[in-house]
Amino acid sequence: MLARIVLATLLSFAVAAPVYSQPRRSAQNSAATPTPDDRARQWLVLVDDKNYAQSYTQSGAAFRSHQSSDVWTKSANGKRTPLGAVASRDLKSIDVSRDNIAVIRYDTVFAHKAATVETVTLAFENGSWSVADYSVN
Repeated sequence: MLARIVLATLLSFAVAAPVYSQPRRSAQNSAATPTPDDRARQWLVLVDDKNYAQSYTQSGAAFRSHQSSDVWTKSANGKRTPLGAVASRDLKSIDVSRDNIAVIRYDTVFAHKAATVETVTLAFENGSWSVADYSVN
């Protein structure tokens, strides 16, 4: 009997942990909430398409509190235009070690720069993931 309990306990620890975890479930957080990676990719499509005004509107409160829409548009255009079109974007890492914050990194290849890392920081607010910061290096 004791051997079964020990074996069951050991087997429960052998299950692989998920790559990331959603914030604690609440009335606002459901299974339909996009993952941090999904949400970051949705937002990046807007930036890729140079739809900076909509990307600003769809960003979170922290992002909007640091800059106006005009400042974001000028900054994003200045960073992204010289790089050219996105050729590929591969997930590099997801870090959710801080409560309700996800940092997503992508290895991105642009037409004019082969090796870049894009970082999208998301905050879980109002029941969904929202972009809090973006950088490309």
